[in-house]
Amino acid sequence: MVDVNSVVVSSRIRLARSLSNYLFPPNLQGEDGYSVIKEVADAVLPLGNFKVFTMQQLPALDAEVMQEKHLISNILLENHDNGAVILSDDESVSIMVNEEDHIRAQCFLKGLSLDKAFDTISRVDDAILNKVNVAYDNTLGFLNSCITNVGTGMRASVMVFLPGLTLSNEINNLIQMLNNQGLTVRGVFGEGSEAQAYMYQISNARSLGYSEKEIIAKVSSSCLKVCEAELAARKKLIENNEIELKDRVMRAYGTLTNAYIISADEFMKCAGEVKIGIALGLIKFKDNSLIDKLLFDALPSTLTKMSGEEALSETEEKLYRAKFVAQTLRNNRIK
Repeated sequence: MVDVNSVVVSSRIRLARSLSNYLFPPNLQGEDGYSVIKEVADAVLPLGNFKVFTMQQLPALDAEVMQEKHLISNILLENHDNGAVILSDDESVSIMVNEEDHIRAQCFLKGLSLDKAFDTISRVDDAILNKVNVAYDNTLGFLNSCITNVGTGMRASVMVFLPGLTLSNEINNLIQMLNNQGLTVRGVFGEGSEAQAYMYQISNARSLGYSEKEIIAKVSSSCLKVCEAELAARKKLIENNEIELKDRVMRAYGTLTNAYIISADEFMKCAGEVKIGIALGLIKFKDNSLIDKLLFDALPSTLTKMSGEEALSETEEKLYRAKFVAQTLRNNRIK
């Protein structure tokens, strides 16, 4: 049995749906955008524990925080005219309205939990399908704005932490292998983004020609193989470079707990190094999940929101981040 806990960070299932009686979001005009929001909200809100936020009314900083948490995309963030998001109280379910498609409903869970995430988002999807007319073809399946979302309209993805494969220069071969298997690998913030803190997203490249169960099985089985390869790479690293690795980890920890100012990029780099140390047992904390939480709390907009200010200058942001990170970590290390 492969131990996936130190490799898999989180799982996400996303379902794309488009309404049959409206133009795709980029071409929506007049009151049609609001009508789509109302139809989707009327279907979801009876489930309870959901709230609707329109991009037009949502404060810019709050919207940016949602984007950093992956609750909304950059595309929705910029759709001030008719974009909206419907969130569950615990933020495990996010339904983007009028993004590239009219509906992109997603569920996030910790660890390798694709089946559970699918069960959760399916209940939301069923409620929507029972009340909203979506574009569907008996041969092709769900019809959406992007060809990769035609079919089931499902994207199953896992966020994985791969320092071993990255540092041993095996990551490019792994990405090529996954691409050949019909999977795609992206950075932390999705398409077009780079890997940060050694974290990558692995997901299916298309949804046409496969059932939901087949997609989940394929992503899950590939993820288990990635975990095996990553754990083997870590073992080699610690066997051959333990002293160098520990020095690397402790230097990063020293920066995080003593720096007077620290940028988001430098923080992500150092946090990734400390996360390696935790995974390899080179450094221990009372709560090892602190680093994972900091990876989001120390991002620019989330940090600004936490400071209580409407905005922070670049220098103020670096100062606040350094102080916040140091206070969070300094008294939690087990020596």
